[in-house]
Amino acid sequence: MKDLPIRALVAAMLLGLLALVLIFGGWIQAAVLGLFALVAVIEMRDVFRAKDIHPFVIPHLILGAGMFTAVYKLDHVWTAAAFMLAFFAIAIERILNKNRTNADAAASLAILVYPLFPFSFFGFIGFDPKLGLSRLALLTIFAGVIMADNTAYMVGSLLGKRKLCPVISPNKTVEGGVAGLVGGALGGVIAYFAQFIFKAESTVPLVWLVVICFIGGLLGQFGDLFASTFKRWAGVKDFGNIFPGHGGVMDRLDSAFFAAPLVFFAFLLLARFGVISVFPYFG
Repeated sequence: MKDLPIRALVAAMLLGLLALVLIFGGWIQAAVLGLFALVAVIEMRDVFRAKDIHPFVIPHLILGAGMFTAVYKLDHVWTAAAFMLAFFAIAIERILNKNRTNADAAASLAILVYPLFPFSFFGFIGFDPKLGLSRLALLTIFAGVIMADNTAYMVGSLLGKRKLCPVISPNKTVEGGVAGLVGGALGGVIAYFAQFIFKAESTVPLVWLVVICFIGGLLGQFGDLFASTFKRWAGVKDFGNIFPGHGGVMDRLDSAFFAAPLVFFAFLLLARFGVISVFPYFG
């Protein structure tokens, strides 16, 4: 509880940054996502280094810094090309560098898959602030997981008794997990009313946003637990300390990594089956 004031301040700053990205999109969105991707790569590299594994991350840093700009100014196909080139660079560097072990190379490939692959979906949502459905989709990613995380934390702290997954995360409780599902659904309600602020091209029905955020909140809890397996394996409390009281970029986005692909494909399906008129993604 003594960390509550600083945690609240940092949380408010992060929410303000999210609002900035939602409102302005464009270069601001590309720059923020690129910076966060760079930090996430460094945090994962440091987790492996804690176990004396040394991944080759130069391709990841270039990919993280550039893939959102590539989607914004060019086309989403360039993201696939960038991932392919990064894969080739990792393989070739392993062959040419006699000091690089297979464990190092495996870690390099792992970082390419996690966090960079799910990270890329934040760019697939779209960058144009005038396209309301793109803004809504980006908000939906975070509305579900933020509400789920906070609801699970509050209920788990006050009422939690039964451990949810003690081997991986001993502080999480079943009561908190169930409350997180309710919180995720409430995130869908927030997203529903926010779409009128964004002036979305067509209205997404409340039931669909509640379902998407409910599932997003569920997947987000798995994302949080999956990230915890790395921290417990490496013997670290947090991935980083860039956000006092909250850890690092990976600590803040581990849930959203699992929700982002869900939201992207859910909005695509809603457009495909005529629930919404169009989903303006990719730039």
